[in-house]
Amino acid sequence: MTIDLLPGRGVRLPAPLPELGFGLTETAVRALLAPHGGLLPDGVRNTFVCGCRWALCFQLPGVSVTLCADDRDRLRSVTIGRNPSDDRPACPVGYLGIDLLGWPAHELVEALRAEGLPVPDPTRGTLRHAPLYLSCHHAPGRPSASRGSSASRGPSAPGRKPRHEGPFSFDVISFHQATEGTNGTEGTNGTEGTA
Repeated sequence: MTIDLLPGRGVRLPAPLPELGFGLTETAVRALLAPHGGLLPDGVRNTFVCGCRWALCFQLPGVSVTLCADDRDRLRSVTIGRNPSDDRPACPVGYLGIDLLGWPAHELVEALRAEGLPVPDPTRGTLRHAPLYLSCHHAPGRPSASRGSSASRGPSAPGRKPRHEGPFSFDVISFHQATEGTNGTEGTNGTEGTA
């Protein structure tokens, strides 16, 4: 059971769920998912995503999936995030045969570079490489404590930033349709981080 991100095309959901291509209308997406209601126990729900004409969300094992539309009402991006309230193992999310969730960020970067992608080093818990945007919910090396508490400052002395990020893994993936004239690995439509 793997979710496959398809550069320039869209997303292939785990079988028997369908492939959802970039450019689909909301009606078309709902029609493709409707026969599989038994695999989506919480159903397909409307959700709000700033800057999107429509957005739909549904749950798969261990992850939440959000689909977002552009200003022409067409599917333009897919965001997949770990669902901390779901104790099932997270559904793998594949990109060029590499699972993007759950692996240490430095290992993931090495694997993407081994595929010939000019992936930058992650900074402050994020990695941007068109058409991907990967992030973790809280900054690496920092516990998820409330702001202002001494625990939220992490392992460094107050007022000092750590020289290197501690080990972390990504838990949110945004995948966008490439702009026209690109091959799906360069440029985006300027929507990183909208979901």
